[in-house]
Amino acid sequence: MPTLLIRYGEIGLKSPSVRRRFEGQLVDDIRRRHAKAGIPCVISQTRGRVFLDSDDWRRSCEILSRTFGIVSFSPVTRAPSDLESLTKAVLEFADPVLFGGASFAVRTRRSGNHPYTSQTLAASIGEAILNAWPERRLKVNLGEPDVEVSVEVREREAYLFSSTLAGPGGMPLGTQGRVLTVVESERGIASSWMMMKRGCSVLVAAGGTTDTGQLEAWYPNLKIIPPEDDLFRLAEANGCIGLALEWSLEDVSARGALKGPLPVFYPLVGMNEEEIRGLISRILA
Repeated sequence: MPTLLIRYGEIGLKSPSVRRRFEGQLVDDIRRRHAKAGIPCVISQTRGRVFLDSDDWRRSCEILSRTFGIVSFSPVTRAPSDLESLTKAVLEFADPVLFGGASFAVRTRRSGNHPYTSQTLAASIGEAILNAWPERRLKVNLGEPDVEVSVEVREREAYLFSSTLAGPGGMPLGTQGRVLTVVESERGIASSWMMMKRGCSVLVAAGGTTDTGQLEAWYPNLKIIPPEDDLFRLAEANGCIGLALEWSLEDVSARGALKGPLPVFYPLVGMNEEEIRGLISRILA
């Protein structure tokens, strides 16, 4: 089964000590989600990348697509980084995906010391592909190819992949403190999700008939409590450093900002209705 190469974004911009802490939080979150799903996994790290091997890589893809802090991930095939071995591995990898008449592009990234640059590696592999199957009438197209063959070289190992899957991005859960989120409608689900994406642990105050079950796919062991009239007291009683409301900019203008002893966040005020509906659809999918 393929290894999953996991990429993150904002974490890499932090200072070394903060980055290590956030990376650890991300790895712990991935491990907890797999344990909850009953899927054994092994996780390893290099600078800027996390690697996951599991007993069910397709189920792992579903988990990673809902894990905050992950920008993207790819099922990869491992290969040695020396040019001869790497070229042979790429040809074996590309054979089943390059159909007759297809256009292709070779995308390369490299870190470490090697006797080639990313550009010369791409050119060498592209030439090898053209020479390997002349009968397929393959064409190079760097703009909009039918198939992308990607090669990421990191020190002595290389990783080959042809697809990149999206994660939700943001920061790992639990890196930014605990917030009480108030869910009165589906908009509250969207505002809660936005706080999760910023790395907040959330405690959801929900009443009525709004179904918050879909949030659990994004937040394992999500806790939901009944709302109270005094939201600030409820937040403080549960160890929250702030609260988040589903109000739009129009709501804030009409009602006035909620004032109290804790910060109040309005995650949806910068979004229009179409963007909010699109976000809700994504969360509930």
